[in-house]
Amino acid sequence: MNTSSTIGRSISSVRRYFNNIDLKVYGIALAILSWLAIWLLVGSAFLPASYDLVAGDVSTDLIHAPRTLTFENSAETDRRQAQAADAVPKVYVFDAAVMPRVTRNINGYFDAVTRVIAEDKAAALAAAQPYDAATAAKRIRELPGQPAIGEGSSLEIASMADARLAELKVSVLDSTQKILEGNVTEATITTDRDRLLSVLGTMVTVPAEAAAAGEISAGLLEPNNIYSAEKTQQARERAAAEVQPVITTVRSGETILSPGQVVTEDSVATLQALGLTEQGRKLGTLAGLAVIAAFEIIFLAIYISRFENRIRGSRSLQFIAASLLILFAMLSRVASISQLSPLIVPMAALGMLGTLMLGTRMSAILVILSSVNLAIVGGSDPQYIMVGLFGGLAAVFLVTHVSQRRDLMRAGLIAGFVVVVTAAGASQISEASFSRLWSAVVWGMANAALSIVLTIGLLTIYEMVFNLPTPQKLLELADPTRPLLKDLMMKAPGTYNHSIIMGNIAEAAAESIGANQLLARVGAYYHDIGKLNRPDYFIENQFHVQNPHDRLTPGLSRLAITAHVKDGVALATAEGLPPDIIDIIKEHHGTTVLSYFYHKAKESAREGPVDEESYRYAGHKPASREAAIIMLADSVEAAVRSLPNPTPRRIKTVIRDIFDQRLRDGQLSESRMTFGDLDKVRVVFEKSLQGFGAMRIAYPEEKKKGRSGGAAHKPPAGGAASKPPTGIQRHGGLQ
Repeated sequence: MNTSSTIGRSISSVRRYFNNIDLKVYGIALAILSWLAIWLLVGSAFLPASYDLVAGDVSTDLIHAPRTLTFENSAETDRRQAQAADAVPKVYVFDAAVMPRVTRNINGYFDAVTRVIAEDKAAALAAAQPYDAATAAKRIRELPGQPAIGEGSSLEIASMADARLAELKVSVLDSTQKILEGNVTEATITTDRDRLLSVLGTMVTVPAEAAAAGEISAGLLEPNNIYSAEKTQQARERAAAEVQPVITTVRSGETILSPGQVVTEDSVATLQALGLTEQGRKLGTLAGLAVIAAFEIIFLAIYISRFENRIRGSRSLQFIAASLLILFAMLSRVASISQLSPLIVPMAALGMLGTLMLGTRMSAILVILSSVNLAIVGGSDPQYIMVGLFGGLAAVFLVTHVSQRRDLMRAGLIAGFVVVVTAAGASQISEASFSRLWSAVVWGMANAALSIVLTIGLLTIYEMVFNLPTPQKLLELADPTRPLLKDLMMKAPGTYNHSIIMGNIAEAAAESIGANQLLARVGAYYHDIGKLNRPDYFIENQFHVQNPHDRLTPGLSRLAITAHVKDGVALATAEGLPPDIIDIIKEHHGTTVLSYFYHKAKESAREGPVDEESYRYAGHKPASREAAIIMLADSVEAAVRSLPNPTPRRIKTVIRDIFDQRLRDGQLSESRMTFGDLDKVRVVFEKSLQGFGAMRIAYPEEKKKGRSGGAAHKPPAGGAASKPPTGIQRHGGLQ
């Protein structure tokens, strides 16, 4: 008992210390610390030992993968690309200018031969000597820039008659052109020359002449398909580009190298992907992670400042949001070590905890950011982010309206089933195998069990440390044997009855607009506990006593009535009620006017001009939908109860009038209530309060024998002491 009290006092003193820090300074400091913590946790996965190894070295260490990682095996990809490029044959380009050039060369050769022969014949004739074919043959062999032919062939050509030489020229031209109609390359030119000789053999029947023609043709034949180094390189680059990257997955704890093992290019690629070889790359990775962590915190801060007024104004809720983000970043880091899997990180627990403590939207944001951190630590494997998102978001939706601990268990089991199914499906995306499927299912089941245990355990701790209005806490506070409720029932029974009725209609109204119905009910139970200090000053508690306001001036009555808000806050704080309940107590009258006493003061001759503002409650306007519902229910229940003849039509009219009054007075401007919400709440109020207009059967009087003037037994209709003037209750004067 003493230990529990000591812990409670210590927690309270710590809360008071942080509550004294400026809210803006607190938020900035918390954001910086959160950024630093997330960066260090996520970045630590990229800071293992470094190894200076290249292919061919012998490892002296036992090296394990520090985390699961799916990456492109650049070494294997390069090998396959090189193989694809080498398989591409050389690319040849057809040169249309070859055939005309070869034709010109053949014509030029035979023209030169004819000229040599003519010159030698002319010289012999002039010298009255016989023509020497051998001399001409020698000159033919020595013709510059012409194909080299043998002595026999040159002598055969020099000995030919002019007509026969012209026929041989035609045969050489026809056979060469026929060969050049096909593709002739450097690689095939030898074969093409053999084909050329075969063709000439069919055209020239004299063997010696055919041999000479063959030597001439072979010497003048050129490839008409020229090798293009540029186009060959382009073709090889295209072939390499079509090779799909080789994707490799290394599991956390998997052995990469053992002592004495020869380092391969694959081993080096794995070490590089895990950041185990390059210090410079690690620094770049850490810088990138710092930017990502900063973006997460900035995004979260902007979201809270724009859409989460409740969290923005609460140091405790800001700390809870930051602590959950850091906690699940830490769990992600722990799960990435050997023998574990990121699939075990219980994102469903984050979804349930966040929803119960911070709300649905904020919880969904935390699940998304934490899933990103999980994917980073898990080596960017898509299955981790899928399991985190689906499991966490399923939990968010499942616990949105949970009010019992057994509902929490059921939601946890369903969310766990979603985790198992998602893990099983995601595991087959990159590697379809039964072993991996079974492994994913086992980790998913462990995730589901851990989610339930972690949620219940952490919820108890957070609830105790931060005094949160969790469903379990609210159910405890709704117990009528709680000290404050018991005192209210005994000392202010009218207020207690009013609060119970309010709780019923407030809960139904909250359910209709998706607000926290349990918070609305419990807030209604405690909203008027401040009346415990002076219960007789409120009309619902004046049973057979004189109204004390009859002896007071309107100003003193105003002070006595408005004090119940401040007194209620003091009692709630002393009792340790959650801040959300205390806010409802502060805000349930807003800054409304005590109409009855204000008009009474204006009519009094003893007081001068009366300022309406001085007869307003000095509280705060409702800042939540639950507080707005309590304000409206408080006024509506009191006004309807005060109607002398509460017909359904009059009840509806009163409810509409009160809603219009609160809207015109600006009391709901900070509550985030929409006009659609107000319409739904009004309809609920109209249905819930119809019972006030129900007719009852009057019991007949029974005359008792032996007694004169026997008393009649009739249901109490209320008297002056229990039923004040209608105006007081309709306008919230004494309520």
